Amino acid sequence: MRAAKIVTWLANWLREAFTSNFALKALAFTFALGLFAYQKGQEDLQQRTIPVGVVMRLPPESAKRELMTPIPASIHVTLRGSTRELDRLIQGGAAPVEVDLRDGQKESITFEASMFSLPAEVQLTIVDPPSINLDWQDVVTRGIPVQASITGKPAEGYVVKGEPEVEPKQMTVRGPQNLVETMQFVRLAAFDVSGLTEGVYRRPIAIDAPPNRMSYIGPKTATVSVVIARRVSEARFPKRPVEVLGVQNGTVSPRTVDITVIGPPEVVRALRPEQIVPRVDLSKLPGFDPEKMKHGSTTAKVVVELAQADAEIQPPSVNVKW
Repeated sequence: MRAAKIVTWLANWLREAFTSNFALKALAFTFALGLFAYQKGQEDLQQRTIPVGVVMRLPPESAKRELMTPIPASIHVTLRGSTRELDRLIQGGAAPVEVDLRDGQKESITFEASMFSLPAEVQLTIVDPPSINLDWQDVVTRGIPVQASITGKPAEGYVVKGEPEVEPKQMTVRGPQNLVETMQFVRLAAFDVSGLTEGVYRRPIAIDAPPNRMSYIGPKTATVSVVIARRVSEARFPKRPVEVLGVQNGTVSPRTVDITVIGPPEVVRALRPEQIVPRVDLSKLPGFDPEKMKHGSTTAKVVVELAQADAEIQPPSVNVKW
C-alpha cells in the first residue's frame, strides 16, 4: 500500500514538472537547441588562405601606354567559412579576379570584396596585398645607332684597319619612354675575323634581341664591312741630306728632308739611317738636257727607294740649282 502511494506521488510530480508552465519550458528548450546548433556551427567554421589569380585587361597597342609595375600572377586571400564550403572552393579553384586597365590612366588597384566570386557562406577577411600602385610610361619611337664589334684575330702579320662599317647605321626602337631615352646602341653579334688576310669582308650579322619591353622596327640583320690590312710600323729619319743626280755641282733648297718609313715591322726594324737616301734625279725630268742647259733651276720631286716599305717625305719636292 505504501509503495503504491509512492508511485502515484512520483507520477503526479513528473506530470506537473512537464505540464506546469509548458510554454516557458518549450521556449527554453528551443533556445537551448539553437544555442547548441550555433556552438556546433562555430566549431565547424575555419579560416584558410588561398591564392587567387589576377587577370589584367591592358590598353591596346594603339593607346601607346605601357604598364611598368610588375603585377603578380596571383594574390592571397584569407577566407572564413565551413570546412565543407572551403574544401569545395579549394578543390574547384577560386575564380580569378579581373582588373580593367584599358584606359591606361589608373594610378592604383584596390582589391575589394565585390571583385571576388565567392560562395555566400564564405566570408572574405584579408587580401594580400590589399592594393597595388601603378606606374605608366608613354610608348615612343627613336632612331638608335647600330654598333658592331669584332672577335678573334686575323692571320699572322695582319690587323683590322679602322672601325667596322654598318648598314643600316640606325635602327628604330619602340618602347617605354624612359627606357628608349637611355638606350645608347643597338648591338649586333660579333664579327669573327679569325684567320682572315688582306681584303674587305662583308657579312650579314644578326641583331641582338632587344631589351625587355622594347622592340625593333626594321630588318633582323645588318651588313657589317671589315677591312683587313697588313700589319705595319713606322720609323722616322729626320734631316736626311738630299742627293742631286743628272747634273754636276747641283744644290738643293732645303738641303735636308724628313723621312717617315712605313712597312712591315720586321722590315722597318732592320733599316739603318745610311740606307735612307733621298734623291732628286734631273735626268728623268721630261725634256731636260744638261748639255744645252749648263745653268738653271727647277723644282723636282724627292724620291727614296726602299724594298717592301713606303716612304713619306716632307717636303715632297725641293728647289734644285746647277
